[in-house]
Amino acid sequence: MGFLDSYSIDAYPRNKKKWWKYAVAAAGIMAMILIVIVVPVVVTNNKKRSMEDEYDANNNTKYPLSPYTHLTQIVTHNDTALQQKERIFVTGDLHGCLDEFNALLEAVRYDPERDQMILAGDMTSKGPDSLGVIQRAKELGLLCVRGNHDDKLIRFKTFEMVNGQDKMQPEDETMPEGDVPDPLKFKNYHEPLALNMTQDQYDYLVSCPVILHIPFLNNTIVVHGGLDPNILALKDQVPYLVMNMRDIDEHQEPTPKSGKGTQWGVEWNSNQKSLSSDNTVVYYGHDAGRGLNLQQYTFGLDTGCVYGRQLTTMNILTHEITQIDCTTDYTNSDDDDNDD
Repeated sequence: MGFLDSYSIDAYPRNKKKWWKYAVAAAGIMAMILIVIVVPVVVTNNKKRSMEDEYDANNNTKYPLSPYTHLTQIVTHNDTALQQKERIFVTGDLHGCLDEFNALLEAVRYDPERDQMILAGDMTSKGPDSLGVIQRAKELGLLCVRGNHDDKLIRFKTFEMVNGQDKMQPEDETMPEGDVPDPLKFKNYHEPLALNMTQDQYDYLVSCPVILHIPFLNNTIVVHGGLDPNILALKDQVPYLVMNMRDIDEHQEPTPKSGKGTQWGVEWNSNQKSLSSDNTVVYYGHDAGRGLNLQQYTFGLDTGCVYGRQLTTMNILTHEITQIDCTTDYTNSDDDDNDD
């Protein structure tokens, strides 16, 4: 017996037209209630969650971000194309050393079809051809993370795009960015590099996140400076510190200074060794003063090319290292622990 067969049609109101009219009207009223009340609540809650996520990632009372930073906190690469690459390299700081960069690519016989290279930040500044390095990296489709020097270029260029070059004066004036931890004066040496950067080069540099996450590869992370061992969630890491840290000081706070405590990687490795599973491996640059720094769960790859030392890349699938000698100190200084 079917559904309609089990109930007599006479059980419905005898004025069928009027009953259907009431039913349609009631359905309309319910739909309006859903639209007017429920939908806005859902949208508001989603928007609130989105704003909270953005706040967690980009606002910190001690290390606030510049309004011109145009920053992405985390990018996750777990795609099939990357998993199919035969070699995945992470390369230390280039700092505008284009000739040396090309020599390294030649040394590893880099092939974009089978290989993927990730630049561990600070492609720019100090060396002779920062914009050439950006252009080369863009042409090859290299992945990247943002370094502290790259961040300065982006902030200057964004300011120019928003306000115009005529607002970037007088030279001794500080660019208005709020209470950032690393204020910039318009006479800063990053400014002319930023002014000469093309839109395509700017877009590429902006595309470099602070944290690059590769889950399929032993939960690999690539950053420029480091990760705070005392913060568990990647989204809660402080961008300024991720780009700038070298040590963990006596108060268990990350600091950009070297020799002011324990190198952050030492504490990271200690924490990771206490875990039974789900270890996180970190590859980074920034710390040329310590040179090649290979530990169980952290791999420091900045070997000071711009200071006339070496340029290093590591195939992170095999941990094979390739280095070339850099014969020119473009800074005339060994002061690589003070990146102003």
